Amino acid sequence: MQNNDDVFEDRRRADLHEWFVSEAKGKEADVLFIGDDHIALFEQSFVYREHFAPLHCLCFGALGDRITDLRWRLENKVLEGLNPKVIVVSTGNLDYGLSKDELLNGMKEVAEIIKRQKPMSRIFFMKLLPSGRRPNKRRELVSSVNDAMETALHGVADVIDLDMSIQGTDGKIDAHDMFDYVHLTQEGYRKIFDPVFFAVSAVLNPDQ
Repeated sequence: MQNNDDVFEDRRRADLHEWFVSEAKGKEADVLFIGDDHIALFEQSFVYREHFAPLHCLCFGALGDRITDLRWRLENKVLEGLNPKVIVVSTGNLDYGLSKDELLNGMKEVAEIIKRQKPMSRIFFMKLLPSGRRPNKRRELVSSVNDAMETALHGVADVIDLDMSIQGTDGKIDAHDMFDYVHLTQEGYRKIFDPVFFAVSAVLNPDQ
């Protein structure tokens, strides 16, 4: 699998992709979440089961997936057989070592592929999440990318402005929100995905 080396020699990532493709052919999902760790673990959260599952959702998230991995999945039929009303993307959080422009260009490429394959779907990109307990260079890059996402994705996808209060007034991230200062806890998912729920619901129920 290109850009997704089988370092454990167990084919888990290739098998997961095959499962995604199989699931897509057998489901009628109104909402598709696709992307990295935050989507992979989202399906296990209380907020997903309580608020999102009733909306007829699918979650195609893969631990460790970077922008190039997501692009590979999109180019290898992961959306085939699906016609969701809404597609929510989380990507770029694991792309360490890329510049601001490289991250934005990668996101735009992903958005354009999705738009080309599913022109009738409303596409949302989640902003990148901060990481590390205290303010750091990565967070500065994330903030800069987030500020530029709407312009970079204009005309292709909308951007969901997430609640960044998990950083706290002193700039510190609490382990109650991110247990390892990267991945969200149950409480972290509740905070971060509230605006996602409102964005998705507004598309599915425009008259409410």
